[in-house]
Amino acid sequence: MDIKVKKLEEMLHQARSKIEDIDPFSIVGKEDQYTIIDVREPAEVQETGMILGAHNIPRGLLEFQLKPSEGFPADTPILVYCAVGARAALAGVTLKELGFTNVKNLGGFKDWQDASQ
Repeated sequence: MDIKVKKLEEMLHQARSKIEDIDPFSIVGKEDQYTIIDVREPAEVQETGMILGAHNIPRGLLEFQLKPSEGFPADTPILVYCAVGARAALAGVTLKELGFTNVKNLGGFKDWQDASQ
């Protein structure tokens, strides 16, 4: 097995163990109770759209654009999603490292589309 592939699999496994998954069906109609972050690249969002009210912050920019503050408390309920849930898990770990305490992985955009229909 390629060392890079093994390392990525380990990183994803560790991230998924640290970030709770949330079933998209459980939040349909309750989206306004969360700050929802789409961590896909802008070209992906442009191609498929995103959850209404979500904020597009690519995973590689989270550290530069988000931090707990007086207007955005550390316990803000945050949901992250991407195309299939892997980048969202990694982004969730990053957000926790930045000090956010209430972060969950919504999974992939298609999961959301299926739940909201």
